[in-house]
Amino acid sequence: MSAPVTTERSFAEQHAFNCQVWERIVDNPRWEDTLETIETDRDGNLIMSPPPAPPHRLRQDRINQLLKRLLPEGGSFVEGAVSTAEGTKVADVVWYRPELARAFESGEAILPEFAPDLCVEVRSKRDSLREMQKKAAVYFRAGVREVWRCDRDGTMSFYGPEGLLEQSKICPDFPRNIPAAFLR
Repeated sequence: MSAPVTTERSFAEQHAFNCQVWERIVDNPRWEDTLETIETDRDGNLIMSPPPAPPHRLRQDRINQLLKRLLPEGGSFVEGAVSTAEGTKVADVVWYRPELARAFESGEAILPEFAPDLCVEVRSKRDSLREMQKKAAVYFRAGVREVWRCDRDGTMSFYGPEGLLEQSKICPDFPRNIPAAFLR
């Protein structure tokens, strides 16, 4: 059996293809109650990951809450789909600046053509550092301005296209550690 031939597409062509595939997934009742994270590769094949453990979900939620508090003018949410040259990827948390966040108010931006300003990945046991770096590179090529990584111990790392940042340029006051439990 021979491998499928992947043709090079422009970003606009890949985005249109990603939208067609993503709409079929979103509209299919089969996937409505799935706990797994669903992404696609550049050819539209599904990539499914097991649901994250509770500490992962708690950090996801805490990061989202902090973004809403520290950057209230924009829009953030968990498990945001991002159209990339490598298919549709799902970041643990995404944040959009205000003018882009408004596109979601109509409910029509299922998979927007524009990238979020910020993608956050919470590292699970199954995530290798190399995989996380590859995903960050894919996000940057899609137009994401910063990618943050929350390691398993809650340590935050902030990256721009140029590499590791001392602190986030988008949200300089964001804490350097996110505990698994809520500390209010």
